Amino acid sequence: MSLDSDAGLIARPFRFYFRMNPRAFALGSASLFMTNLLDVLTPLGMKFAIDAVTARDNSKLLEGIAMYMGLMLFVAFFRYGWRYFFGRFHHSVAHDLRIRIFRRLTVLGPSFYQRSPVGQLMSLMTNDVNSFRMAIGPGMLTMLDAIFLLAFILPIMCWLSFDWTWKTLIFVPFMPIIMKKLETAIHERYRIEQDRLSDVSARAQEIVSGVRVIKGFAQEENQLASFNRLSKEYEVACNRVAKIDALFSPSFQTATIFGFVALLWWGTPDVMAGRVTLGSFVAFYEYVRRMVWPFSAIGLAISMMEQGRASFDRIRELLATETDIPDTGTESIERFETLEFRDLHFSYPGAIAEALNGVSLTIRAGETIGIVGPVGAGKTSLLQVAARLFPVNPGSVLVNGRSIETIKRSSLSSLFSYVTQDVFLFSDTIAENVALGFSDFPGLEPVQESTRVVNIDTEIQSIPGSYGAYLGERGVNLSGGQKQRLTIARAMIRRSQVVMLDDSLSAVDGRTEKMITSELRRATGGGSSQTVILVSHRLATLKHADRIVVMNQGRIEAVGSHAELLETCATYRELNEMQSNTPSVPGETALIGSQL
Repeated sequence: MSLDSDAGLIARPFRFYFRMNPRAFALGSASLFMTNLLDVLTPLGMKFAIDAVTARDNSKLLEGIAMYMGLMLFVAFFRYGWRYFFGRFHHSVAHDLRIRIFRRLTVLGPSFYQRSPVGQLMSLMTNDVNSFRMAIGPGMLTMLDAIFLLAFILPIMCWLSFDWTWKTLIFVPFMPIIMKKLETAIHERYRIEQDRLSDVSARAQEIVSGVRVIKGFAQEENQLASFNRLSKEYEVACNRVAKIDALFSPSFQTATIFGFVALLWWGTPDVMAGRVTLGSFVAFYEYVRRMVWPFSAIGLAISMMEQGRASFDRIRELLATETDIPDTGTESIERFETLEFRDLHFSYPGAIAEALNGVSLTIRAGETIGIVGPVGAGKTSLLQVAARLFPVNPGSVLVNGRSIETIKRSSLSSLFSYVTQDVFLFSDTIAENVALGFSDFPGLEPVQESTRVVNIDTEIQSIPGSYGAYLGERGVNLSGGQKQRLTIARAMIRRSQVVMLDDSLSAVDGRTEKMITSELRRATGGGSSQTVILVSHRLATLKHADRIVVMNQGRIEAVGSHAELLETCATYRELNEMQSNTPSVPGETALIGSQL
């Protein structure tokens, strides 16, 4: 399933899914057709039985009863068929749509997530997908049910009495006008309702994720007031939809109610005069009664389908969003040689100032490069651009002399391991979190080896379950240093040729830091040293780097060894003096076992 296949879905979602799963839809529709065809014949069985009673004909009475019972048995059989096949159809649609949304989310770059609240995206994958499922499944089923019933009932009513038919259905032609007005109103209002629901979901997600901060600043009441305001706006939006939605059934039922009155007014004299049998009158009455559902069903189906279309409008916007970092590369790289930044300029989407301004730097295989600088100097931006998380001008970033845009994403991913400042662990076992970078679990031995290097193996083994113990959401039951070490182990187990650590050693003690940096400088399986790019605010971490890059205000201020920079770079010398007067950070002593 390629991204290009989303084009047909975006243009005509209903037709797309009818064609994608035609068997289930066709069998469900055929079963519904047979159900309605047989069901509308049951009043005729009732007519024959009643006429047989009035004529005192026992043989006809038995035939009428047998006809009625036989029809009901077949109706039950086909009713099971349409329920089964339609259920399979619309649940397969929801599954496919969720997968497509998820795939689209995985190819969109960080810039998309900077402007899209997580709660809104969760609402798309749950509420909006379910609303569309209800539209293409139960909504379409209800519409077909109404169409089939009208197609079967009207001819039979005309056969019984054309005169009664037009008199009882005289108000039906006014229904399309009402239908159109209600359809437009509900589409607009339901779109607003879903937008308000996304706001509630986004705020709820933020409150739950940041509950410790909220409690720490005693902001429970303020956050509750803010959440209540959004919840009230959602309630108002729901009520506005309900006002329109509630008009559908009464509007369509009113027409058939007048049909009852018309039948009693014009039909009763015909029966009393003997022009029409009592059985025909009862059967016709039953058909008029059954006309209530098709007209109500049309209103219900339109309401569900308009809600589904409104939800798909929101889904369409996501599926139509193009990534700013498309995987257009065609080249593969087996062995890393150089990473070059050539007059690199970069600004974050929506930002006025440049995060990187004319950066030029070449990093060769086997080097350990330290990057240091004040907050906002562009250190993280440089690593994110190197990992191709944001787009840059072609030719600004080169790997082995090739522009990074020409290299396949899969090839870049195999070359680089990037440990970000934002430490993230999944609600899974410790072993699975460490082995995240592998398609298949590589076994426990390499996982244990990588955790020994970051000095956390003993702590893991001291807890119940050891490497099979489950972590809480985002690793909430671990300390900051423990989470940081696990994410470093996650990068080290892959043995990538280039490892980029973005201030990832800030929460580890000196002994562990030395173990990690030494391991990073060891030879990989390919026979060449790993290339390490290490961002840190602690100069002690960078002292043994081959070169240290000092960044300031998006530019490279100086490059050299620790000793050289103390002599030539004022910014580096100032940072060194500040840290020389700062007590060292004590080693971390918290144990995982007391927290899991």
